[in-house]
Amino acid sequence: MREVTVFVGGSTGTDPYSPKTWSGTSPRLLKAMDAEGLLDKAVGIRVPKIPNTLLLAKNFTRDRGVWRKHFYFDPAYRRALTRAAASIPVTSPVLMQIGHMFSLPDAFPGRPCVSYHDGNLAELLASGYGMQGVSRRRIDQALAYEKQTASRMTAIFTFSEYLRQSFIQNYGVPAEKVFHVGGAVNLDVIPDAVPGKNYRSSQILFIGTEFARKGGPQLLQAFRIVRQSIPSAELHIVGPTQVSDLPSGAFLHGHLSKSDPEQSAKLDSLFRDASLFVLPSLYEPYGIAPLEAMLYQLPAVVTDAWALREFVTPGVTGATVAKGSVEDLATKLIQLLAKPDHLATMGRQAREMVLTQYTWPAVARRMAPILRSLAVAK
Repeated sequence: MREVTVFVGGSTGTDPYSPKTWSGTSPRLLKAMDAEGLLDKAVGIRVPKIPNTLLLAKNFTRDRGVWRKHFYFDPAYRRALTRAAASIPVTSPVLMQIGHMFSLPDAFPGRPCVSYHDGNLAELLASGYGMQGVSRRRIDQALAYEKQTASRMTAIFTFSEYLRQSFIQNYGVPAEKVFHVGGAVNLDVIPDAVPGKNYRSSQILFIGTEFARKGGPQLLQAFRIVRQSIPSAELHIVGPTQVSDLPSGAFLHGHLSKSDPEQSAKLDSLFRDASLFVLPSLYEPYGIAPLEAMLYQLPAVVTDAWALREFVTPGVTGATVAKGSVEDLATKLIQLLAKPDHLATMGRQAREMVLTQYTWPAVARRMAPILRSLAVAK
């Protein structure tokens, strides 16, 4: 018997197999779990239209970002999602939810319940980023909800070891209940290796829709310094549709969808032409884009924090920079671009690391013995 029913909903999306759900992670995770013989079924949950509209109205504020957080953090919204989950008929012995937005232990008392996370609110708050304008009361409600839900889980899966430690230290979950199973790249086809890849083009690639959160403004400042030392350097930006005051040598490509053949081909070309990938985030729960770049043999320059430093080892697979430091970022970019042979070595090592550790089949294999032990225990 297949062991697990997976629930998605709330901020992660309501269609488990949509390429937009959980930034494309959900359908790929489910496919890997199915191939591993774990998945019974996957279901999406949502609050019915009228109650959802009332909750939106209750939390209205003119700032859309604040409105969204007040709505998602509202305990009434969390309870409504949980009731929606409870209405789903399930026969599998283990239940798994994506994220914190609802509580399977409340929906199915006495059943083994697991949750899977790339980040949590405690780490977002510690970063000092992204909560401007959100009321302290609503933040405290959301934090209390996450702690309570985490404490009631039979097991918790995390993308990273830093997040595993956060659940233990910040939420008080016993260490033996929290498992670092990892995360993976969201590519359906693994790109072929390029034995003779050219690293002398001095092309830098950045991918990130949330330009400010991912350190875009700091990158633009650093790139101006890079151009003073390497006039031929180029910066290619993918994700945002508008960026003001682009420096000379910087090119904006907008959003490129992997599901659109033409846009996917353009993205593939940018990966293949680049010498280096950069993501100097001010907060990053995990960081799938650098891992995908590594498959294209690109060393990555990332912030020295969160899960990023678990897969970017300085001098081995890339470099790390101090959070928010324009000077450090510019210095590292100049140093790396000046050593194309070293970039080639790091690029090969980065690709091999991703292929062995950061694929969804590998994640499903790490989940399997834990989920099956819970099914037998039930």
